[in-house]
Amino acid sequence: MAPPVSLDTGPSGDYEFTFESYLDDSLRLEAVDVPYHFPNDPIENERIDEQYDVLGMAMDGRLHCAPFDRQNPPRKVLDIATGTGAWAIEMGDVYPEAQIIGTDLSPIQPAFVPPNVRFFVEDSDYPAEFDYIHTRATSGCFSDMKSQVIQRAFDHLKPGGWLECQEFSATLLSDDDTISPDWPFKWWSDDFISSSRNANRQTEVAGDLKDYLREVGFVDVHETVFKLPIGAWPKETRAKHLGMLWQRNILEGLSAFSLGFFNRFLGRSPEQIELSLVEVRRSLYDRKVHAYHKFFVVCGRKPETA
Repeated sequence: MAPPVSLDTGPSGDYEFTFESYLDDSLRLEAVDVPYHFPNDPIENERIDEQYDVLGMAMDGRLHCAPFDRQNPPRKVLDIATGTGAWAIEMGDVYPEAQIIGTDLSPIQPAFVPPNVRFFVEDSDYPAEFDYIHTRATSGCFSDMKSQVIQRAFDHLKPGGWLECQEFSATLLSDDDTISPDWPFKWWSDDFISSSRNANRQTEVAGDLKDYLREVGFVDVHETVFKLPIGAWPKETRAKHLGMLWQRNILEGLSAFSLGFFNRFLGRSPEQIELSLVEVRRSLYDRKVHAYHKFFVVCGRKPETA
């Protein structure tokens, strides 16, 4: 069990990513009233790397669904909220002729990366147009994904460029109605969604991404949905393994997901939160509950005439 994480997210906690902050050659970190609500420490960063591996497994090892390959590589790539930089680094290895740029609130990326990969936290000066922009697992980071990310991505893509959002929804699902209202992880999920709404942070937006891209003006919009089982309940071997890995990642992140939201927006003390998580963790091992999350991969192209 991970130890309780400090509610103080450090100096990066009072900032939020915006396109304008770096594309206009100004500060890339813009102060806002509502801080980032998740911790940024080695324990959480390790969990993020494990999450990257799980989502990669769900996608059968693919880095993207946008129509790029070694014969048709992207040239300028932006990875928003790059985190530990794992996706950007792997893209740099796969596409050595591309310029890969990752942005994040903190310099937590490794020092040794492919020569075509760069990470930015402070002031920066680089081209405002990209042919591929990417997000992954940014749930809870933005108050309005459509205006803050999708519209701005459209504005800063070259004509013919692609946006791809790889996001999962916090909504719990089951195909056989085995999620009962008194299942502790159901309580936790409901509280997580409720507190995220109070924080003005979207955690259920993934299912709306396809419509958002079309409304902004993207064409050739494609949506692929993957199931992320929670636990070892699936009978099929690959799904069972995926479910065990996703379950472990949730277990490792429960404190990180809970402390900021539940303390600031549900009025619970850290001690109350940690005590309640004991039963939540235990409930995640119940194989009679066939719960899963949906992982949405949505990509769209900016028209050549835009």
